[in-house]
Amino acid sequence: MDNATPWQRVRSLINRISINVHTPVLIVGIVGYIYIPIIIFVSGFAKLYWAIPTLIIIGISLALLLKDIIAKEKEKEPHVRINVLTLILVIGIMITLCVLLGWGGFYPQAGDWYKHNAVLRDLSFNSWPVYYELKDRCMLTYYLGQYLLPALVGKLAQSFEVANMCMMIWGIIGLLFVYLLLIRIVRADTFGKQLVTLFILFFFCGALVLTQTVLSGIFGDFMYSLGSNHWVLVKSIMLQYRSNMVMLRWVFPQCVVPWLVCMIFLIYRKECRHYVTFILPVILYGSFSFAALIVMALVEAIYQLVKKQIRIKELFSFENVGLALSLGSILFFYFLGNLQVDKPVSSSFRWQTYSGKNIIVYIIFCIFMFGIYAFCVFKEKKHDIQWYVCVGILLFLPWCRMGLCNDIVMSGSIPSQFILMIFCIQLLFNKDDAYADDLPTCRFLWIRKTLVVVIMIIGLWYPFLEIRENVRLNWPGSELADGYYTMEWFTDREDTNVTEDLRYNYYTYDLEGKIFYEYIAAKKDAK
Repeated sequence: MDNATPWQRVRSLINRISINVHTPVLIVGIVGYIYIPIIIFVSGFAKLYWAIPTLIIIGISLALLLKDIIAKEKEKEPHVRINVLTLILVIGIMITLCVLLGWGGFYPQAGDWYKHNAVLRDLSFNSWPVYYELKDRCMLTYYLGQYLLPALVGKLAQSFEVANMCMMIWGIIGLLFVYLLLIRIVRADTFGKQLVTLFILFFFCGALVLTQTVLSGIFGDFMYSLGSNHWVLVKSIMLQYRSNMVMLRWVFPQCVVPWLVCMIFLIYRKECRHYVTFILPVILYGSFSFAALIVMALVEAIYQLVKKQIRIKELFSFENVGLALSLGSILFFYFLGNLQVDKPVSSSFRWQTYSGKNIIVYIIFCIFMFGIYAFCVFKEKKHDIQWYVCVGILLFLPWCRMGLCNDIVMSGSIPSQFILMIFCIQLLFNKDDAYADDLPTCRFLWIRKTLVVVIMIIGLWYPFLEIRENVRLNWPGSELADGYYTMEWFTDREDTNVTEDLRYNYYTYDLEGKIFYEYIAAKKDAK
């Protein structure tokens, strides 16, 4: 370096500045990211005699969790570091893609943003809980986790624009946490691996276009979705396992925190005394993801009990029991009010039937949307119970039907798809040194890696269409999704001009007798 130019010296200095992804600060930041909205919800939506004990229990549980996690983090050697320049590049790519996907309203937004913006606006300008009086008297009941901090900022500033900008910043911070934890869990310890991980994080999905093409050849005129970048629609069957890009464009408030919790659960799955602390907050971000994570945790706990790796008393720790009884009760009764409302059949749970030839739809969907990925990673994950749980969930969900767009399949698959994505990245980064003396096994490893890459490449068509839709067909400033303005416009259950999902999925009607409204809510509506 004696003959190096000043620029080379600067670059060399910058290259030596890197961040340890194992740092306890990262873990504290992620836990804070998950729980800050929970604390806001409890403080703003519940009466003091519910809120104060719950906040105390949350504080104790988080202190015990962080104590255990930080102690374990300090014992580990840092094997994943990210260079500052790489981190800056990653953040720049994230911001660019998120803006193109409609975050912040700089570019046109997907249809669900009508609801996102209306919910954010109502939370920013109405007192909490939010009640509506214009049509049917009701209370806003929705997955508010990702909205609450931006709404609080917007409330203080009395500005939806400020809240909207905060929503974008808060979302990007969460996505950055997802990325940092992901490169740690897959051991992306080089610049190349870190960029590949970022690319897969945004673009991972099954081979939807291949699924559609095969089914179109079989069902012909009964196959309706060829050319659609979302659906498998055959006769009465409606299926969708969304790509990560689609989730970030349409429903990012329901995916960022579930992704974080999936990774925390995988890393600390033996810390069963903290399971409720990990998983319970997810219900405020998405109930179907929460249900999937509950299944994962229950199976993991049973498996470890059978293997005698944990003791049953650890499952009944103060953290698990205390949070379940306090925070769990508030969240349970908040959403129970919505579940108790009489709803049409299309918004209720029912079974999807595959009679006769239609079973082919299920088989082809499972093979190309996740089955090939699951097969390719099986050799490395055959002793990991979560492989079986994830595959089992993905096999089970297509038999379910709930919601106008079959939301139970789309949202319930979020944790399983993300964990399967992690397994695929680990396979791609798996070195063949261990198989150097076993040529057939080494070749099989590369065949599996190649197959995963091929399916990923075919699957790229799905997320690329999402970007094209915003960039090619819509220019900045056109058709921003603020048309709903407020969710109060859709609170008339008799208005058949409004879709059923708008009339029933966001409200608790018939408030008298509902436990949250009667005993927990910070205030009642003005009758």
